[in-house]
Amino acid sequence: MTRFPLQQPPPSGGHATQAPPRRLHPSPGLLLSAYGAAYLLLQVAANALSPHDALWYYPAALSVALLLVFGLRYLPAVILAPLPLDLLFRPLGLPPLVLVGIAVSFGLAHALAVLAFRRAGFSPRLRRPRDVGGFILLAFLGPLLAILPVALLLKGPGHIAGPALGTALRTVLPSDILGVMALSPALLLWAWPGLRLGWTRLRRGRPAFQPAEFLLQCLGVVLAMLVVARFSEPGTLHLKYLLFVPIFWMVVRGGTRVASLGFLVLNLAMALVVLEQQVTVDAVLGAQAFLLVLFSVSLYLGAAVDAHATILVGHERSSRRLNQLLEGTGAIPWEMDLVTGRCGYLGLGAGSLLGHASELWHKQPYWGEVIHPDDQLSFLRFLKDMGRPEQDHQLEFRLRGAGGGEHRDEHWVRAVGGLEPGAADRAMGFLFDIHAHKRAEENALRASLKEKDLLLREIHHRVKNNLQVVSSLLRLQASTHEDPALQRALHEAQERIQAIALIHQKLKHAPDYSQLDLPGYVRTLAERLVRSYASVPALIDLQVRVAEVDIGPDAPVPLGLILNELVANALQHAFPPGTGGSLDIEIAPDGDGWILVRVADSGVGLPEAVELDHGGLGFQLVQALTDQLGGVLELERRRGASFLLRFPPTRRQP
Repeated sequence: MTRFPLQQPPPSGGHATQAPPRRLHPSPGLLLSAYGAAYLLLQVAANALSPHDALWYYPAALSVALLLVFGLRYLPAVILAPLPLDLLFRPLGLPPLVLVGIAVSFGLAHALAVLAFRRAGFSPRLRRPRDVGGFILLAFLGPLLAILPVALLLKGPGHIAGPALGTALRTVLPSDILGVMALSPALLLWAWPGLRLGWTRLRRGRPAFQPAEFLLQCLGVVLAMLVVARFSEPGTLHLKYLLFVPIFWMVVRGGTRVASLGFLVLNLAMALVVLEQQVTVDAVLGAQAFLLVLFSVSLYLGAAVDAHATILVGHERSSRRLNQLLEGTGAIPWEMDLVTGRCGYLGLGAGSLLGHASELWHKQPYWGEVIHPDDQLSFLRFLKDMGRPEQDHQLEFRLRGAGGGEHRDEHWVRAVGGLEPGAADRAMGFLFDIHAHKRAEENALRASLKEKDLLLREIHHRVKNNLQVVSSLLRLQASTHEDPALQRALHEAQERIQAIALIHQKLKHAPDYSQLDLPGYVRTLAERLVRSYASVPALIDLQVRVAEVDIGPDAPVPLGLILNELVANALQHAFPPGTGGSLDIEIAPDGDGWILVRVADSGVGLPEAVELDHGGLGFQLVQALTDQLGGVLELERRRGASFLLRFPPTRRQP
């Protein structure tokens, strides 16, 4: 792991360190005594408030909280806790063995649910939405596991049977779930943390707890419950959905912790309404289902509010620290989680200096919304290599255009950074605006390329002029001799030079000086040779079919000379004076990626004695140029003469 340049050494001796807060660790005896007393009180309160159709069963919440916080070693206490009162009062006239079986069933079921909760990696602190989801599953899983053995115990001879059994199970199952969801969050988020850390520190959590506002919110819950009781139809609570408003007010303002206290207030208010009115069993079941939905949604929303508050606190802390270090510099500090790609902090200059609003930097992981698509892979590789000391931990990349286009108004930046001290999964560093520097480099490079382009065009122009001078000298030299053979030899040399000069002329006027306009060049060369060699040019049916192929930078001159020789040979020997015919020139790629050149005529053909290896100077030149191209030349004697040249295109230097 690389050390960040600004990392400071740990403080040396002489500085007093703050003592950790005192934490409470109760002894098992004290814990069991407190649990037994609290369980007994909650059991009595539950029976007193709802003697016939309980809305909830709070003792189950106490048992679940005990198992979650202190482990499964307290399972015997959970099983034994409900037996004293149950054996004393014998609810529903059930025999002692059935009551013991029910206690064992619920105790083991809750223990299995807690074990699954722990094994799945959930935390009882309920700080994350996934922990809240696991807790909701735990609340449902325990009673669901217990309901089957309990039903079998209750169906025994002389026990509950028929419709009464179904009603009892329908009431017990949601009341147990509701008790866990209503009381356990308050125990996990307030009672146990308050004993361990102290109530003063607990109130400083985020979102902050405001007692005055909480009292006002509780008053809203009570008023909403009064409206539900007053205006609902007799025996029902059909207006209970109004309770969403005050509970959501608590959740949004205080998160999961305040919502857990609001659940208790709401449960108490609804229990008083159920006792005061003659509410049917179906209405009680409907209220239980409503409370389950309300509590589940509220816990999820509260976890999201808590996570948002935690992120804001971390962001403010990082911003304050980095702004103090870098105020007055031109660098833009940044911090990123290498696992999730989320930007934990970004300096204020990212929005004003680089042209992108701060929310766009946080919209996608690894700044995917602002980094140019072509540079995103390089940026990911830059982050991956931060842990390697041999790597250069800086990268220049482009940002997307501020106007939304990928290639318009691109902005260049340089990222410099390293791993955060003590954290191998977090990176921090600086962004530097190098857009002006890059634009200056691009302008200088563009000017240099333009200068080189003009220079190369001037070179092609001068080479073409020099070859024209040589051609003119040969023409003058031929005019001073009367020997026809010498004049013909000088004329052929002049045509060869003109073929090379034509290449430089085409390259001079080409948009890309390295790319020859092959179709235009071949047609111009063939038409000039027809005018020069044909006895009656109008009788020559010239057909030129040249595909747009890239023959490479080294092939134009040899290919031009080969075409010059083959076309000139056909015009001189294939058609007797005063006659004509067809002359076909075709260039196209073949199936193997090579270039295929075909020059064919419909003339008298070549004599059988003429071979490519034993021809005159022209054939020798064609064979030498074919070897230079690395190609193969073939001769066909059908309907005149046909020459087939195949050669690989020369590769361009990168």
